[in-house]
Amino acid sequence: MRAWLWLLLPLACGPAPAPGDTDSQSTSSSASEPANPTTSAPTTGGLDMMTEAACLEEIHPGDLGFGSEPALTCGGLELCPGDDPIVFQLDGPGLAEDLSSPTSVETDLERARCLATALRDRTPGQFLFVPVIDTEIPYVFGLEVVGELVVARSDRGLCEAIEPEPKSCHVHERLRVLRPPEYFADCVDGDAIALWRCLVDPVEPEPACAAGPLACPP
Repeated sequence: MRAWLWLLLPLACGPAPAPGDTDSQSTSSSASEPANPTTSAPTTGGLDMMTEAACLEEIHPGDLGFGSEPALTCGGLELCPGDDPIVFQLDGPGLAEDLSSPTSVETDLERARCLATALRDRTPGQFLFVPVIDTEIPYVFGLEVVGELVVARSDRGLCEAIEPEPKSCHVHERLRVLRPPEYFADCVDGDAIALWRCLVDPVEPEPACAAGPLACPP
């Protein structure tokens, strides 16, 4: 078990939103559990043919923070590697309901800029990032860049402490469409708050889930 997670206290389990899923950012345990995973048949058109009815997504047991193998992956190399996933220390009111609006953020700025640059340039690879509120990890998030698309992953912090693991604690993976390069260009040289907002909301709101199959970079 990684030491960086032992240093922080867990929150109670609840639905796990992927980065950019602003409609499910609440940490309330009263929210409904995610729907069953669906894997679509491949489409023959471009991104404009993707709809919520054609969706590549998986929900499965596991723990992103402890090296569980993802279900949807191209096996990309770690982007901007470090000893542990990059941590964003968040402060501000209302963060339990909305992680996108902290009033202050502390992080490794050099590494965060590297990650924003990788998203801007569509650099193939993957990484994890962790928001921390006081001493608690509400979620572990992950992104894997595959061209104009990204596999967005999320997992509740330290859910492995609950046995048996409830479905609301399962890893959620979903294929999404990345925001345009200029979106990330605007935050590459920004402060820690701008960089956090870029990483936690990196995908287009529509489609909420893109169609498969997962086409890996050469």
